[in-house]
Amino acid sequence: MARFATRRRLWLLPLLLVLGLCFVAPQRASHGSHAPPPAPARGAACVRNAGDAQWLRSETGGVALLNVVTMLFGSNQVLIKTLETEDANTGAMDSFLCMSLRFGIAAIAMFFVAMSQRPRGVASTDAQNEGCILACGAELAVWLFLAFMLQAVGLQYTTASSGALLGSLTIVLVPLLSLLDGRRISQLTWGSVGLATMGTALFVGPNALQGAFCSFGDVLELGSAALFAVQMWRCEKLIRQVPEHQVVGLTCFQLALVAGFSLMCVLAEGTSMPGVLETVAQLAPGEWMSVVTMGLVTTAFCLWAESFALQNVDASVAALIYACEPIWGAIFAYLWRGETLEGPCAMCGAGLLLLASMAGVMASQTKASETFTLDRRGA
Repeated sequence: MARFATRRRLWLLPLLLVLGLCFVAPQRASHGSHAPPPAPARGAACVRNAGDAQWLRSETGGVALLNVVTMLFGSNQVLIKTLETEDANTGAMDSFLCMSLRFGIAAIAMFFVAMSQRPRGVASTDAQNEGCILACGAELAVWLFLAFMLQAVGLQYTTASSGALLGSLTIVLVPLLSLLDGRRISQLTWGSVGLATMGTALFVGPNALQGAFCSFGDVLELGSAALFAVQMWRCEKLIRQVPEHQVVGLTCFQLALVAGFSLMCVLAEGTSMPGVLETVAQLAPGEWMSVVTMGLVTTAFCLWAESFALQNVDASVAALIYACEPIWGAIFAYLWRGETLEGPCAMCGAGLLLLASMAGVMASQTKASETFTLDRRGA
């Protein structure tokens, strides 16, 4: 009865999507969106479609995509928690098996998308860029897999709250890595980083502060946060060297490598290939639905959207937008599992995370405005 009542609240999901996009809606009208000028009425429909596509390729469109990705990553926490705990019908699923399934399904889906979108008449260009695509995809796959591996192993030796707190350090590390490129990080961005760090500490509760940095698992979680930061920082640099029509192919190759690495870990744990197939065959329909949802939506789409958005959005801004992921995770946990936040500290922390994410978007908009002004002066 409680589960039925929880599912009835799913009608709120469209409202949550609107909330996720509310950060970026006002920016679409700004001068940084590069919207095309008005066209005659005869070709109005075509011009509107071209303008929408151009907006998606702008920094404003990238911020919008990252907000959607943040919401979907939040729902991912609920799905993983259901599969990798005793809530699953067939028992807790191994973390690496879950990774191999979701990334494998995602790679297959992106392969068909890449084949359907492969442009004609660019075979020579693709041949010239093939080495770059393979190298970029392999590097990003290694960073991503190592980050997920340390996160999964670290959670076996520490609490979830400590893991969440240490994982939030990615928000701090990405701007620090950006300094290596000689970039100037605005004071508003650093202030947003501080707000996000304090918000995460309040959100996970004081127990996480008491237990953090006290175990081997905490060290692994800290390493995972660092690797996620490196992956985001390198993704921003590498993806801007890749033609837009090859982003899907790069994402597919990256997903396939992570799936392969995860399967190797499953086999290294002592499970035979027939044992893996037997476990997969015993999954209940509901568990398959969760795995397929993670593979298609929160893995394939989200990693493609992240790569697409980082062509125009700085990694430090993206990290601040991701600061709202725990909020979305709490919302979906309430909707699906009936879980609630613990006390006023968590509510205050959620407010700070929301404020930090909004300030990060404002910092991006301010930077775009300054760049636009300098370009006009130079012209």
